[in-house]
Amino acid sequence: MASSPRAGGAAQRPNGATQNKICQFKLVLLGESAVGKSSLVLRFVKGQFHEYQESTIGAAFLTQTLCIDDTTVKFEIWDTAGQERYHSLAPMYYRGAQAAIVVYDIQNSDSFARAKTWVKELQRQASPNIVIALAGNKADLANSRVVDYEEAKQYADDNGLLFMETSAKTAVNVNDIFLAIAKKLPKNEGAGPQQNIRPTQNETNRQTSGCCSK
Repeated sequence: MASSPRAGGAAQRPNGATQNKICQFKLVLLGESAVGKSSLVLRFVKGQFHEYQESTIGAAFLTQTLCIDDTTVKFEIWDTAGQERYHSLAPMYYRGAQAAIVVYDIQNSDSFARAKTWVKELQRQASPNIVIALAGNKADLANSRVVDYEEAKQYADDNGLLFMETSAKTAVNVNDIFLAIAKKLPKNEGAGPQQNIRPTQNETNRQTSGCCSK
């Protein structure tokens, strides 16, 4: 088995051939407050879950990598605040993004309606080829669900979205939804120009680089 690529360049096979190419993509998470956006990112990047997660102020920035065949996919992840007062900032974060995860709480029908609004906004204002995934979070609380799985799946199919129900608490489908996005992204476009937005003093700057999470 070939060795995993290291940060800063592609690994080399013994015969000198390049083993891996690195593609970098900007990914943004959108959704109503308290649906679990930050918890999903924390689970994906650090493998952790905090029962009481503080609300994001502005946006948080993290990074994580996945390995797919001979390609290392690096996600630059913008976890946006869900409170309505931060809505006007959202275009700054999804502008230039190649992927988005729109999150709702399966126990909250209002959050599902809000997710649909985010999808419409992305379809209207984001990059034309953006890959959008819909995540029905808190799947571990399915006994108290109010948003039916089939309803959400039908909506996702009708709008060309990836769809999974996830649980940041139990890790169900968390890595899988990021992996599905990574597989759908065009690997020859990941090195394109990026919007060089960096967190301000009012934002949480949590950068973590993982290697080839499966």
